[in-house]
Amino acid sequence: MATVIGLAGACHPLPYENPDSLPVVVSPPDGSPERLAMNARVYDAVMRTVELTFYDGTFNGVDFRAEAAARRANAVAKPDEAGFYEALNGTLNLLEDGHTRAVRPTDNLLNKRWRLQTSPTFGFAENVVRSRSTGEVQTFIGRVREGGAAHDAGVRPGWRILSVDGRSWEAWEGRGDRDGKAYEFRFDDAAGRLHTRTLEARLMPRELGTATRTADGVLVLRFMSFDAPTADWLENRLAETQTDRPRAVVLDIRGNGGGETRAGARIIGSFFSEPIVSGYVRTILGKHPDKTHPGRVTWDGPLTIVQSSLSASMSEVLSATIQEQGRGRVVGQTSAGRVVDTVAFALPDGGQLLVGESEFRTARGAVLEGRGVVPDIVVVPTYDDLRHGRDPMLDAAVRAALDISATR
Repeated sequence: MATVIGLAGACHPLPYENPDSLPVVVSPPDGSPERLAMNARVYDAVMRTVELTFYDGTFNGVDFRAEAAARRANAVAKPDEAGFYEALNGTLNLLEDGHTRAVRPTDNLLNKRWRLQTSPTFGFAENVVRSRSTGEVQTFIGRVREGGAAHDAGVRPGWRILSVDGRSWEAWEGRGDRDGKAYEFRFDDAAGRLHTRTLEARLMPRELGTATRTADGVLVLRFMSFDAPTADWLENRLAETQTDRPRAVVLDIRGNGGGETRAGARIIGSFFSEPIVSGYVRTILGKHPDKTHPGRVTWDGPLTIVQSSLSASMSEVLSATIQEQGRGRVVGQTSAGRVVDTVAFALPDGGQLLVGESEFRTARGAVLEGRGVVPDIVVVPTYDDLRHGRDPMLDAAVRAALDISATR
C-alpha cells in the first residue's frame, strides 16, 4: 500500500481535471481504427491511474491488475463510445466503490456546462421513487421551471415519465446529447391519462437553489450541489434572515449528489459559531481532520434537514455533522452511503475519471460508506403522494423545525 502511494506521488498517468473549463470532446468515427486506438489509450490510462490512486490498497479483495488485463481486449474492441464506456465501467465496478467510475465525454461536457451555468435543460426537476418490495424505479415530475421547455409545453408536477423517444428516462438520461434536438416524452397523470410532449432542451442559467417560506414562517433552502457558487448563494440567503428572521430553516438536500469539500466546509460552517471537526479523512499517508469554516453569516436558530436515498457524499457529511452535534434533526430516507473523497482526472477523449482516493469517517468515527445517514424521522413518499403533488418529507421537516422552535 505504501508503495502504491509512493508511485502515485511521483507521477500521475492522467492529469487532474480543471473544474473551471469545458472538456474538448474527441469522437473518432464508430468502428474506425482511430476509435479502437482511442479505446486502448483511455483504457490503459484509466487502469494505471486507478492502480496508483485508489484509496484501498487491497482493491476490495479483487486482483485488479489481472482482471483489468483479462477484460482489456473486450473493452478496446467496442466500436462506439457508449459500448466502450459500459465495458470500462464494468471493470471499475469490480472495486464496488460508488465513486470510482468513468464518465463519457458527452456526459462530462453536459455536466460541466451545467456547473458553469450554460447547460441545456428541459426545465424540470424529477422525483425518483424506488419500490421497497420490487426495487422498481419510477420517475415523476417534481417541479417545473418557469420559462423552460417543459413549462411552455404544459408539463405538470406529478406526471410520471413513461419514456423518451421510446426508452425509459433512466436509460436515456445518461446519453448527454440533449443539445439542439427535440425528443418525444410520454407521461401519464394521476388519473391515468396519457400525455405526449415534444421537448427541446434550452440553454438556461444554472439554478443554484430555491428559497421559499411556508405559511408558518419556515425558510426552506433547496440546493443540488456543493461548490463555491452554491455556498455564496446560501450565505446570501442566510444574510437575508438577519433583517427578516424566519421561525426556522429547513435545508432540502434531496437528490443532492455532493461536490467540493471546501464548499462543504463553508456550508456546514454556516450553522456553527466556531470551527468544528466534521470528520476524518484517511489515506495511507495517514489521517487528518476535516474542519468547517465559519460562514460570512451564521444561522443559530432551529434547523432541520430533509434528505432522500439519492442524497450522497458531501450531503451526507452535512446531515451526519448536524445530527452528531445535536444541531438539528434529519428527516426523510437513509442517504445513499457514498462518502469517499474523490479526485477527478481528465481523459484524452474529453471524458472524466473519478477515483475514490481516501476514506471518510465522521467526527465520532462512524463510517458512512455503504451505510448512509439514518434520519431521526423516517418518511418515505409513495407513488400516490407524488402523483397528487403531496410532499410528506418536506411537511415532516417543517413540522420538526417548528417543534424545535416551540421549545426555545
